Parts: sequence; structure tokens; C-alpha cells
Amino acid sequence: MMGLMDRFAHPTREKPLSVSQMTRLIKGALEQTFPRVWLVGEISNFKRASSGHWYFSLKDAEAQIRCNMWRSYTHGVPFRPADGAEVLVGGNLNVYAPRGEYSLIVEQMEELGLGRLRAQFERLKARLAAEGLFHPDHKKPLPLLPRKIGIVTSPTGAALRDILRVLGARFAGLHVLIFPARVQGDGAAYEIAEGIRYLDQRGQCDVIIVGRGGGSEEDLWCFNEEVTARAIFEARTPIISAVGHEVDITIADYVADLRAATPSNAAELVVRSHTEYRQAVDLFQRSMERAMQRKLLILRNRINISESHPIFTAVRSRVHDAQRRLADLDYRMQRRVDELLQNRRLRLLRAVESLSIEQLAARAMLLATRLATADRELTQSAGGHLERNRQLLAGLAHRLQDLSPLKVLSRGYAAVYDSKDRVLRDPADVRIGELIRVRLDKGELNARVVDKPRDAVQQNLFDE
Repeated sequence: MMGLMDRFAHPTREKPLSVSQMTRLIKGALEQTFPRVWLVGEISNFKRASSGHWYFSLKDAEAQIRCNMWRSYTHGVPFRPADGAEVLVGGNLNVYAPRGEYSLIVEQMEELGLGRLRAQFERLKARLAAEGLFHPDHKKPLPLLPRKIGIVTSPTGAALRDILRVLGARFAGLHVLIFPARVQGDGAAYEIAEGIRYLDQRGQCDVIIVGRGGGSEEDLWCFNEEVTARAIFEARTPIISAVGHEVDITIADYVADLRAATPSNAAELVVRSHTEYRQAVDLFQRSMERAMQRKLLILRNRINISESHPIFTAVRSRVHDAQRRLADLDYRMQRRVDELLQNRRLRLLRAVESLSIEQLAARAMLLATRLATADRELTQSAGGHLERNRQLLAGLAHRLQDLSPLKVLSRGYAAVYDSKDRVLRDPADVRIGELIRVRLDKGELNARVVDKPRDAVQQNLFDE
């Protein structure tokens, strides 16, 4: 470097340097003084050229430097760089003389800070995608006109004000249920998940908006956590993710049933304005009317064509012929029925006229005589039958009287009963002192047993 400086030492007004000479001097000084440098900074203005080269700036709070990374080196980077990522890069300083610009030719890059968050994001995204949480089959459609809308966000954030403003302007009077939750910092993801589950389990909301306004990647990180993603996926209510600005993409956006670019856009997606509904209904009505008119015109043309077809002409002629034959048969049948009725009526009149008063009286006398004769014969037959039954009954009564026990009593016998009105047949059936009843032909006697001379009783009975 000293040789180069000696050649161009102390430029003066009389010995000025050209721009290229000065640039070469600076180029040599920089490249020799900083042969290899390591820098830490934040990536901005990142661009990936079609050639595979990367162009970006590396900056901190007070300065920035342009960086180039050729395609031969990009293959060794294990992550996808993006604006806002904090990285550690290693390379060589280079001065591009035609523009008088210096830059860093990056050969190595490692992720730091947000780079680690981005790596976590990609790993979680890949795992949840493999489980099917992002699959379109799990996306639920939004209701056409929700009656109640749930919102999970910060109660003091601008996102809530934007959502309510759009809802009020588009469809005033909607019922909104708000679950206040932190949307930034430690524990925010659990509050968001709790709000989603609470509104979903109530079963009152037709759709739920989850989100917040813009911010850094760290600010939005609670929407990249697994607990938030699981709560969105498990909800039965349709979920709209409205996180940050349009360029901000979170895990919640992939899992949700619909992603909104901003919170205001989420409100626009949830409800249409009265004007849009009215225009949609009018358009649908006009479309239906035009469709019906075209359909009626087509059917009318088909009918006209069909009516003019020869086969329909022949059928129509046959139908007319059949109608005429039917009318003729109906007329002839009616005439025949009238003739039959007239004949029956005449025959009845003749029969009535042929019956005179004298003939009716003679027939009545004949029937009365027959009735009287039948009555006498019936009376005689019934009387004889009754007499025979009376005689039979008398004979049976006489035989019954002969067999009656009372008949035996009239010959001097007696019937003896114990105190329980049982007939006594053996003296052994009573005890001494027991009351007995004796039935005679003309009455009864009460007695008490004082002795039981068995042998004497048996002898008397034998003599009898």
C-alpha cells in the first residue's frame, strides 16, 4: 500500500489525481487493509436474482453496507434469508470502480436473532403441514350473513377499532362478542388460544376473527406458536386470521379457514355492505328472469314445432274421431236407457190397472181363511203336546214322592242329627251328654245322650 501511496503522494493543485486514480488508491487500500471481515447486521432490501445471486444490504441503527453473494456461495446457506433477519456474514471488501461504490462480497452467512425465529417458524410450519393442519379439506366456509361475530384481540389496539368501524359502516346492528387477549409478549399465545376455545364452545358465534395490527416479527410471534395453531384447527366455528399487514405471514394464516390481509379486510370479508347484498339480489333476480324467459321461449318453440309434426297431426285426428264415436255411443246409450225406463213404466201401469177392488178383496178373504185354519191346527197340536207332557210330569212326581225320606218317616221311623246337623248312623258318632235332634213325621224332638247301649240298639235294628 505504501508503494501505491508513494506514487500518488500528496496530490496538489498542480499535481491532481484523476477519479480513477483515486478510486484505485482507495480500492487497494481497503482490500489490502481488510482482506477478510465478519459483520453482524440486519438484512434489508433482499433480492434473489434469476441468475441465483443474492443482493441485499446489511445495516444497523446508524449505517449500512451493500452486500453481494454469488450463486456459488448461496448453496451453502442452510436457511432462507429475508428482510429483518439478523445474520453473521463473512467475506471480502470490494470497490467497484465504475461507480465508485464499495460493497462486501459475502461468502458465508449464519442466522442470528430473527434468523433463529425464522428457523423455528419453518420447522413448525413443516411439521403442522405434514399433520394436515393446512389442508384445504379442513377449511370451513364462512356464513353468508353472520348474526354474531366473535373477535379475539387486544381491547385497546387499533385492530379492534378498525374491525368495529368497518362492521358498523357495512352492516350496522350486528352482534359482536369480544374476548380481550394480549397479542404480544410472553403468554399471549395462550390467551389467544383460550379466547378461541371460549367463543367456539359457547356456540353463539357464526365466525371468529383472530388478529392484531402490524409489528415486527417478534411482536407477531404469538401467532406463530403451536398452541395458537392447534386452537384454530380444533375450532368448529370458522376462523379468519387477520395478523399485521398484507406482507406479514404467520402460522395462524396457514391454519385459519381464511386469511385476511389486515384486520379491516377481515371485517370486509365477514360481511358485505347492504348495497352489495342488494346489488347481488337484484343481479340474481334479473339473471333468473332472463333464464326463465329463455327457458319458456325454448319450450314454446318446441311445442310449436311438435304441433306441426305429421305424427301429432295424425294423433290429433284420431283423438277427434274417438271423441265423436264416444259422443255417438253416449247418445245411443242414453236413448236405450230412456226406452227401457219407458217400457218398465208402461208395464207397471198395466199391472196396476189389471188389479180391481173385487179381486183384491177375494184374495184377502182366501188368505184370511188359510190363516184361521192354520191357527186351529196349531192350537190343537200344541194342546195335545201339552197334555202328554202333563201326564209324564205327574208320573214322575208320584215316583219321586215314593222315594222321599218323608214317606219313610210316615211309617214310624225317625231321622237323628247331631249338634252339627249331620245324620247319625252309628251311636259311636256321638258323645254322652251331646245334644241331638230327632226328626219325626209330624215334627222334631231335642234330646241329650245319656248312655250308648250298643248291643241293644243293634238287636233292635236287626229285629226291625
